[in-house]
Amino acid sequence: MNLYGNIRLSNWIGYISALLVAIFFIVFMNKKVNQLKRDESIRISNYAKTIELLNTEINIPPHTQTYLVGTIEQNTSIPVILVDSKGVYIDSKNIDTHIINNPQTLEKELNNMRKQYPPISIILPFGKQYVYYKNSIFLNQLEYFPIVIFLVIGLFIWFSYWYFSTLKKTEQSLLWAGMAKETAHQIGTPLSSIIGWLEILKLENIDKKPIQNIERDVNRLQDITERFSKIGSIPSLENENVVEISKHAFYYLKNRVSKKIIFEFSAPEYPIFIKLNKHLFNWVIENIIKNAVDAMKGEGTIQLKIIDHKKNIYIDISDEGSGITKNNIPKIFKPGFSTKKRGWGLGLSLVRRIIEDYHFGRIFVLNSEINKGTTFRIILKKEL
Repeated sequence: MNLYGNIRLSNWIGYISALLVAIFFIVFMNKKVNQLKRDESIRISNYAKTIELLNTEINIPPHTQTYLVGTIEQNTSIPVILVDSKGVYIDSKNIDTHIINNPQTLEKELNNMRKQYPPISIILPFGKQYVYYKNSIFLNQLEYFPIVIFLVIGLFIWFSYWYFSTLKKTEQSLLWAGMAKETAHQIGTPLSSIIGWLEILKLENIDKKPIQNIERDVNRLQDITERFSKIGSIPSLENENVVEISKHAFYYLKNRVSKKIIFEFSAPEYPIFIKLNKHLFNWVIENIIKNAVDAMKGEGTIQLKIIDHKKNIYIDISDEGSGITKNNIPKIFKPGFSTKKRGWGLGLSLVRRIIEDYHFGRIFVLNSEINKGTTFRIILKKEL
């Protein structure tokens, strides 16, 4: 198991541990809340019995009366309303005055209390009275506290997962960028020497056609080197004709692949200028075309279609290749993923980086069917 695998395992152990702690805490708090509910019900029951005792017993010693009155006064948190047998308000504790002064609000409050706990009846010489009550504010807050804790732990788990994923992607991006720059540097050194020898050959009295072919390939290598050198740095975007650039990149590969592959290009007849880095965008088109060629195994049709759509430009690249399975579609843009026996799986990862990070667009698989083909869609904004 690699370093990331170990870290991921440790993270999952931490997430599960945090979840178990949250569940234990919720169960524990639920028991405590139920216990407090019972305690408050007992207190109100004693409250009602005290009122009944003070109104029915005549020969109560003064110190006992003081104790009983103190028992009533000790209730400073549980809302209580005392009414007669007809529901007429008599007294209350810990209830807002605006509720008491408004008959409709008072009736609503009594109904709410009745839903929580059945009223306690008091039998007095002059008739029955009823004690209505509900949970104290503290108890209500305590009921929601486990949910808050659960949400906080859930948020912590989500943030940890997001942070680790972002950190991993950043490290991978830096790794690929470093590899790309080093590749550009390694190619650049012998390339400079080749350019020098090419200039010497131009001065010799030999056939110029092979030299011209070599020069085209050297220029091509220079473009590739420049592309690699730009990975990891912020490229400059110029106002470019996306139709012309796409067309050039599309047909560049036509003479370098099987003659059995048909190239079809479709675009508006007018130029469309948007902010692009020409070298990197050429790479995007060529990379997708090369993948299409590989998928078709040297035979079929490749189409590139540019659509001018309101504020965006759509570029659809379609092939008649083997297609992509549904399970692999979410993976194809991830670094290192490849269905080929050879290759590093960096192509489409860099393509997405170029389109989304540098050009602020989008690239995705528009549709794909096994043994019928795949269509990639690139969306670029006309104005950034």
